[in-house]
Amino acid sequence: ADPEQNLLVIEDNGIGMTKDEVIENLGTIARSGTDAFFKKVAELTKSEKKDEALELIGQFGVGFYSVFMVAKRVDLETLSLRKEGEAVLWRSSGEGTFTVLPGERTEPGTKITIHLKDDAIEFSTKWRIEAVIKKYSDFVMFPIELEGTVVNRSAALWRTPKAQVTAEQHAEFFKHITQSRFGDAPLATIHYSVDAPVQFSALVYVPQKAPLDVFMFQKERPGLKLYAKRVLIMENCESLLPVYLRFLQGVVDSEDLSLNVSRETLQDNRTIRTIEAQLVKQVLKELGRLQADDPDAYRSFFEQFGPVLKEGLSIDFKNKDELTDLCLFSTLEHDADWISLKRYVDEKKEDQKAIYYLTGTDRAQLTKSPHLEVFRKKGIDVLLLTDPIDEWVVQAIGSYQDLPLESVAHGKLELDEPEPERDDETKSQLDGAVAAVKKILGDRIADVRLSKRLTETASCLVAREGDPGANLERIMKVLDDRAEQRKRVLELNPDHPIVKNLARQVARDAQSPRVELWSELLYDQAQLSDGVVEDPAALVKRIQQLLVETSTAAVES
Repeated sequence: ADPEQNLLVIEDNGIGMTKDEVIENLGTIARSGTDAFFKKVAELTKSEKKDEALELIGQFGVGFYSVFMVAKRVDLETLSLRKEGEAVLWRSSGEGTFTVLPGERTEPGTKITIHLKDDAIEFSTKWRIEAVIKKYSDFVMFPIELEGTVVNRSAALWRTPKAQVTAEQHAEFFKHITQSRFGDAPLATIHYSVDAPVQFSALVYVPQKAPLDVFMFQKERPGLKLYAKRVLIMENCESLLPVYLRFLQGVVDSEDLSLNVSRETLQDNRTIRTIEAQLVKQVLKELGRLQADDPDAYRSFFEQFGPVLKEGLSIDFKNKDELTDLCLFSTLEHDADWISLKRYVDEKKEDQKAIYYLTGTDRAQLTKSPHLEVFRKKGIDVLLLTDPIDEWVVQAIGSYQDLPLESVAHGKLELDEPEPERDDETKSQLDGAVAAVKKILGDRIADVRLSKRLTETASCLVAREGDPGANLERIMKVLDDRAEQRKRVLELNPDHPIVKNLARQVARDAQSPRVELWSELLYDQAQLSDGVVEDPAALVKRIQQLLVETSTAAVES
């Protein structure tokens, strides 16, 4: 490099080129583009004229003419190793023409002198050249010297046989490509190579911890580094992995990629799609192996990346079954453990006809939900889902091993419970209480009915079948303040003393102020259990009124 002369010189001691090869190779690129040049080299390779099939990436070929983005003129002097070879000087200003003159070189090899434009002087400085080499050509097969010092690594770890790579080497390379943003060592490694239908090598790491931005919307999401013949052509190739695997780090290197002259975009999307399908298959297989062989490590992984992985259930229908098996869930019966749906089904009650779940924002609060009372009493396990995406996950899964996923806070609960025996008078009083509450609450609710899910609490709110639950409504409200709030069903526990007293009071005097007060308080209590009260001030007033009545009665008795 010569900053004073604004020059950048690149030289090798290879086999060089003859005059005909210079005209044919560089001229072909100028006239027909990179695709034609690739086809020519492929033909030479198939005809076993491999000595004539120049290695394009990193030498002359694809990307060569992009030099004129920074160069006003390029002089290429070369001498072929062939006996008939003569020194040749190729010169071009990148305007579609070139000149070939006799050269003065006396040793085989090639020297490229780049006359930089005035606004590209940075490419004549050592630090800038070294940065470019390390970014794009750190792993090319041959050593690259800058002012006498080798600056590239040469050895590509992903091209090394899997059995020969140590854990220490993986840790070092992992930190190198992630800049230590994901920890010091990977949790799992996918080291994979195939030759058909597309040739590629992949070295993909599952990190141990997630950076905050993995959960955030980004205009340009992270992706794997894409190499062609060891040369970096894309820093973050989003197309190599679906969005739900965006936490993976690593590289993919292929011999079968077609490139344009800028090396920044891919011409053959079919090749990339094939690589993506193979990668996803291998990644899910490796995660399944980790889940089976090291449950604690997999639990650690899922705690970090579970919400991201679960996104795949809504978009990757081809791998839905594999993704479903990889999901872990907290449950009512498993306080300190997370389990798979397979384990849930293996442990379910013999006559159980569904997989039950409840969604919310906090596990501790969910365990106190009145919707779980009958399940706790019967020893039926319930999935406790606290990730916002879980609302969509259960819809995407739908059913597992022919068992539908059913919300315990939706619809009429069917647990094959025999109807309790009640005398006609009790039935009539309860029916009267239901009618009275429904009349008092009016259009604030969708319906009032007696509950089969409550064993301790007096009342609860239930979403109608097909309507969003309370948790999903809260999420939608955050996303859009205009989101519609659906009316819900108020369920009353017919065995609770408050409901029994209400039924007797309605039978005695349906117009009593106590009927309205108790009805409103039953609705307030149900709202409180859901974490939302429509009118807190009115609730406080009703509580005060009730306290006045009870305290007065206590003092005067």
